[in-house]
Amino acid sequence: MLPREHYIKQPFYGLGDLADANKLTSEQQRLIKKHGALITALLNDEVLNPNLADMRLVKIVTQKSAPTTPVEQAWLKFDSLREQETTKPTKKLKKSA
Repeated sequence: MLPREHYIKQPFYGLGDLADANKLTSEQQRLIKKHGALITALLNDEVLNPNLADMRLVKIVTQKSAPTTPVEQAWLKFDSLREQETTKPTKKLKKSA
């Protein structure tokens, strides 16, 4: 476990995993890049000293409660897009005889 300050300084590269990151506004992309490493660490219970805002964010994200801050809104939209991409049915190739 590392202190939250460590994760705040880390860039988040998860946007590269999205096939269509353009569905996020530039502001949402900026917020995810800035806070994504911390949010991911919080969700994995890897942060040594989370503050009240951090704990609230985890509660919002895990329980899918209504987001109130731009960071919460951006992360839930990012997470929703990520889920959509992983649940898309894949095209099956036909076997030739």
